[in-house]
Amino acid sequence: MSRILFATMACVMLAILALGGCNRPYDRVSAPAEENLSRNVSVSPAPPATPDPKAAAVTPPPRGLPAPETFSDAAITARIRASLASDPGMSGADVSVNTDHGVVILAGTVKSYEQVGIASAYAQRQDGVMRVDNQLTLGLQ
Repeated sequence: MSRILFATMACVMLAILALGGCNRPYDRVSAPAEENLSRNVSVSPAPPATPDPKAAAVTPPPRGLPAPETFSDAAITARIRASLASDPGMSGADVSVNTDHGVVILAGTVKSYEQVGIASAYAQRQDGVMRVDNQLTLGLQ
């Protein structure tokens, strides 16, 4: 009984030390936005404000962001279908491509596992694709 009591007391003391022993003040977890932007090479800082209102109205969108129409489901589907149709390695494959909110669904039959990989690669490469649901089956030859 004394061993159990001693073990319980030791566990309680360790828990108290672990929870209450850290008296460090709260440290800043993330750096300021300017510091983060200076470390990120893909994000360019905002252009300086122009006093001319006509120049501000003609300012193009930031270069790092693609146009919204490039991410539409119909555009994603069309680009994948065009890529599959133009690839000679996909000859004889019957692949249906559908896109719903960035999720590409590949369905149909292919002649080889290589064609499965080619179709998946084309789908994953497109901008705006969140996930690829590959339902392709190997057809009998």
